[in-house]
Amino acid sequence: MKSDLQDAGNERTGAWPSSSKKPARDLTGLVLGDFRVDRLIGRGGMGEVYLAEQISLKRHVALKVLLPEWVSRPAYLSRFAIEATAVAKLNHPNIVQVYALGEADGVHYIAMEYVEGANLREYLIRKGSLDIPLALSIMRQSGSAVAAAGEVGLIHRDIKPENLLLTRKGRLKVADFGLCRDLEAEGHHVTQQGTTMGTPLYMSPEQAQGHAMDHRSDLYSLGVTYYHMIVGEPPFRADSALALALKHVREQPASLRVRRPDIPAELDRLVLKLIAKKPDDRYQSATEMLADLARVRSLMTTLAGSTALELSAFTSLPSRFAATAVSAPVLDPSSADPGTDADPGGEDPAPRGWGLGGLATMLGRGAAAGGRPRLLIALAALGLLGGGLLGWRGRVDERAAERGRLSATAPALGLGPRWSAAPRQGNAEEQYRHAQLVAPPGRLAAAWLAVPGYFPESYEWASAAYLQLGRVLYRERDGDRIRTLAREVGAWRARQTRDEQLVDVLETASDVLKRDVDGVIGRLGRILDSRDGPLSDPGLIDFCVELVVDALRATEQPGATGAAAQRPALTALRGRLLLLRNRVLTTDLAVR
Repeated sequence: MKSDLQDAGNERTGAWPSSSKKPARDLTGLVLGDFRVDRLIGRGGMGEVYLAEQISLKRHVALKVLLPEWVSRPAYLSRFAIEATAVAKLNHPNIVQVYALGEADGVHYIAMEYVEGANLREYLIRKGSLDIPLALSIMRQSGSAVAAAGEVGLIHRDIKPENLLLTRKGRLKVADFGLCRDLEAEGHHVTQQGTTMGTPLYMSPEQAQGHAMDHRSDLYSLGVTYYHMIVGEPPFRADSALALALKHVREQPASLRVRRPDIPAELDRLVLKLIAKKPDDRYQSATEMLADLARVRSLMTTLAGSTALELSAFTSLPSRFAATAVSAPVLDPSSADPGTDADPGGEDPAPRGWGLGGLATMLGRGAAAGGRPRLLIALAALGLLGGGLLGWRGRVDERAAERGRLSATAPALGLGPRWSAAPRQGNAEEQYRHAQLVAPPGRLAAAWLAVPGYFPESYEWASAAYLQLGRVLYRERDGDRIRTLAREVGAWRARQTRDEQLVDVLETASDVLKRDVDGVIGRLGRILDSRDGPLSDPGLIDFCVELVVDALRATEQPGATGAAAQRPALTALRGRLLLLRNRVLTTDLAVR
């Protein structure tokens, strides 16, 4: 297992792969059979992917080309052909279609459906964890694709966010069956027992050990992907591919509700069942998982009193995010670094959806379609579904004003541990993503402080980082530092309403830690009834839900006094918060 994993583990574990690989050749302008090559758009371990035009049908395709170093190796050439023939068996709306397999002038290629949009990896980099209704939609569509593959005896073997493509027309498609294994074609021996292939961050225990696999391995990888998109980070992180694989084999993942207490227990159980260590303890088919998922979706719809959000939200994705059927970093210069995109409205980079230009376009589409609900869903998708990680983007006039008020010195930098020990990133967004995706759990406080520490002028990222810092300190049960953070943020010259609300929520967190349940009830009631208006940041609302849940647990402890009166009050507050969160993500968005 060690040598295989070391060969497969060149990517940074616990973070996104690097885009530093350079193409060995460029086929731009060549004609390969019926296909005219336009430009290189991606590169994977075995192949390059080009945007091409199918001359006879005048349509765009993604042309996956086997790299020259693999052509002379019969096993890999066979594997390339088996990928095409295996996926050609499938005709499913959630699977990237294969059009043709060919060879021209020594170049071996597969012509596939070209998917315009973004992959889930790119979306998670921008958004962090996903809003639950949106996550449920992704789970349903990806699960349907894996079910279809399983019905014809195919194992994908490399399910991960990069291979879940989100189209501009509102559909998810599973791509890159480059490691696909046909259970009916064992004689080919392309992916043999004892060989470890796939991505260590998402691979099943049996795959990591090179053991025999079946479709339940794909279910495990789906579960890890779902965990990542709901919580905002994978269940396991490590310094090497080998150490990461060992965690998949030996360690139990934490409950999703540790990081997302707002999610239903039923959803938590579903994901944890998918990532059970033993295949027999998992769902035995994707169809079985989808049945449980339907019950969770029904529960969520009943609780929220609204229709679950579907992937029509992704109709607002800009064309510069061209999702291709390859598990590789995008090489198109216009989309290579989502952290440094220029905003169409001329604003500085900040937590956002797809820019003011995209918002105007989507408004026009929604109005033309004549549907208010569809319009609200589109608005929700434009960066306002942060699930608590980034909050919502302020109005343009507010953002201009905040830059004018901004203090050169950010607060709370003395809370320690030393934030300057965190490696400096290129800009505030990259610093935030480092804390979110890379920083070790024991150094999260320093990592979040590094955002305002290195980039005090980037108000929105700094403000979002203070919220995350507050949640870290709360989970560490550090009441003293919570109170210090509240005091210093309250004195911040650049503070806005969101930060003042954070101060109130931090003081509520202090009450929870002191087991002052009556204080929690009083503070949350005042926050919700404030004359300054209700909470508008989903992250703050999620934090409040976490506090209410913990306060309810406190009333269940032996010796708790006043629980008979406190529990109904806390339950009512939780209901108000969940309704408020639902309203923020739907109705209230119409006026923002």
